[in-house]
Amino acid sequence: MTSFANLTQSLASSLPSTSATATSATSSHSSNEQEDPLAMTHILCNLLENMNKPSSLQSVASTSASSTVPYDIWALPSCSSLQNPIGTIGREYNSNSNNNQNHTKEDNSSGSPGTSSSVSITCFRCEERTPTTRCLECNDLFCHECCHKVTSDCQLREHTLLPIHQISPIGVRPNSVTNEKEVMYCELHCDQVRYYCEACIIFICQECTLWVHKDHCYTPIKGALDMCRVGVFRAIEDTKTGTKAIKTAIDRAVAMSKAYEKETAEANMKIRKAMRCYAQAIEDREKYLLDKVEKMRQAKMNELSDHMNTLRGILAGLAHTNETLVRSMDSEGIDLFMAKEKGRAQVDYFSCMFKNMYVTEERIMFVPPNYDLVDQLKRQCDVQPIPASSTHNINTASSVQSRQSLLSLQSLQSAQSYTPLTYNISGTSSLRSLPDYTSNPTRSTNYYDHSITSSIAMDSNPARGIGQAIPGYWMSVTVRPTRSPVSGVPMFSFGREGQDEGQVSRPWGLCVDREGNIIVADRRNNRIQIFNSRGEFKTMFGSKGTGPGEFDLPAGITTDTYGRIIVIDKDNHRVQVFTSSGNFILKFGSFGKECGQFQYPWDVAVNTLGNIVVTDTRNHRIQLFTSDGTYITKFVFEGANPAKMLKGPTTPRGVCFTTSGNIIVSDFENHRLLMVDPTLSKVLHCVGREGSGIGELNRPSGIVTDDDGRIIVADSKNHRVLVFTSELRILWAVDLKSPGLDDKDRPSDVALTPEGYLVVLFETLPDTARDISSHGKQYIKVY
Repeated sequence: MTSFANLTQSLASSLPSTSATATSATSSHSSNEQEDPLAMTHILCNLLENMNKPSSLQSVASTSASSTVPYDIWALPSCSSLQNPIGTIGREYNSNSNNNQNHTKEDNSSGSPGTSSSVSITCFRCEERTPTTRCLECNDLFCHECCHKVTSDCQLREHTLLPIHQISPIGVRPNSVTNEKEVMYCELHCDQVRYYCEACIIFICQECTLWVHKDHCYTPIKGALDMCRVGVFRAIEDTKTGTKAIKTAIDRAVAMSKAYEKETAEANMKIRKAMRCYAQAIEDREKYLLDKVEKMRQAKMNELSDHMNTLRGILAGLAHTNETLVRSMDSEGIDLFMAKEKGRAQVDYFSCMFKNMYVTEERIMFVPPNYDLVDQLKRQCDVQPIPASSTHNINTASSVQSRQSLLSLQSLQSAQSYTPLTYNISGTSSLRSLPDYTSNPTRSTNYYDHSITSSIAMDSNPARGIGQAIPGYWMSVTVRPTRSPVSGVPMFSFGREGQDEGQVSRPWGLCVDREGNIIVADRRNNRIQIFNSRGEFKTMFGSKGTGPGEFDLPAGITTDTYGRIIVIDKDNHRVQVFTSSGNFILKFGSFGKECGQFQYPWDVAVNTLGNIVVTDTRNHRIQLFTSDGTYITKFVFEGANPAKMLKGPTTPRGVCFTTSGNIIVSDFENHRLLMVDPTLSKVLHCVGREGSGIGELNRPSGIVTDDDGRIIVADSKNHRVLVFTSELRILWAVDLKSPGLDDKDRPSDVALTPEGYLVVLFETLPDTARDISSHGKQYIKVY
């Protein structure tokens, strides 16, 4: 301890003045330097305190050294009062604040950095005596009594306890190159760093934790590095997760962009299709009106031409009579009297003929349309962005919007005192007011949006739809007797067996459109053919397949008031709808027994509301749909055979609507006709039994009605057409047996021309359809 005594003496001699107490303490300590290390520590602290005191206060300190707390050599040059600068990591000692206030002194000296002159160092446990020992692990300071006389936690934990003077407050960095690479040192105190300060993000030494970073949160380096590695690992995992999420988001954005492009293309297509429907409807209406005017003109011109020809005949007859009378003036006797009587009779005849001739003076009056509808048409359809989660509500919302638009159109129409787009011809009583274009306010102005039409009609209009001989035709059609004086001989025929244009193979369905064209379902050729009123081929469409516009043995066929062609695709178990030119519009139905499904449907008919009725043969029922194929209701013929006298279940084949709204169905296998009410709830009439007499049938097939309520049925195996009243009472029969046809050629379907003449389609048996002998036959005949 000699060096320590010499250091004490040198420090004491360097002071400007020393107190008597300090000198005596130093002398006594030098003599007993090996006895008490605690005394040495007190001497060192007193010397350092006196060295840092200002000169003005040294005298006071020397006289009262026993009662004054020594200055802290590490105190900062500040007058602020700090709490206990030493303690465990991250712990604050509020209990020292009162003690610090009692021992606060002014410090005008420039102390060492990181120290405070107003803070005293006390034992961590008793907080009264000066510490003599430090725990390296806990970083706590203890006095001699608390450390050795009382069992502490540090002793129990076997921590490292060292005298405070053996730990240098300012370390000396070793010069070893090996340690330089392995050990880091504090830049401020040159001591080995042991902790990591989380607030300052630096490594700090033991002394830094006592002063500069005493209030900060710091942890040992090893634990900090382990936690840092865990944090880095988590950050790496977060980067991987973020990278994956961002890539997924990019892929989703790319998919969304592609989907949006697809949606854009589909929206463009739907807009064009919807607008074409409106344009097509207007064009069809224009064509219909122009054709109607032209037909009216031709009819009037023919009437006037006949009238003028008759007048010219009367004029010529009068001239001839006048000439004869003039020549008879030279006659004598009885010849003169005879000439006078004959001439008088001729003049009276011509006079009576002239008086009976009368032509109604008529005018064509064009009623302009409701131009308020133009504004409504401009507001039809819309395009809106809708979240993907709401796509299931699009159809419902668009349906409601369409209904609202339709109701607004109807309200505009009902507010007018006239009906838009109609003709009024004075003096004419034979023209019909057609519900499809004129008097029925439930008709939609949309050409193909028939879901609106039918649903609104079913909901808001209690009037039921009726049947027409030719749907959409502007005049009444009445069935007429055959024009040929020979029974069974047609006026003309067409449609030979074959696969070329104008040739047919086992055809079944037949109808006549409002233009007078004859449309045939060429069953075995899987196509639809259209002929003009003279039987000349015009066009055809369709092929074998299951896609849109393709067929598998098409059967029943009809047209509606819009001119659309509705075809029963029998072996595909569905219904297809086309424009008048054969462009595919929609299809509905599939194989099955559920509502809206079919098992070999056969025939089809429509009413003025656009409702479609289909005979579902193997399901023994008929089904009713809207014009867009939405199922409405059905009628199953289960209770139609109460006496169990029939051959089997009801096999509905042909079907049509009557002028009263009822539905007539031909029961092919049971040789009878059934009349069902418009609601498809009960059978009103049931007539017929197997046979060839009056009131008997043999395999009845196709049915049509005229506009006076008569029902025309193709009685196939009896080779005739029967005409009934609207209550199914027989009126007359038309015998179709003629040269060139045999028992295998049977009438399958029937239609009426605009003039009221019969058009009959003949079907041959499958085993003779390809016979060479049948190639000369023609299967479509007009009577």
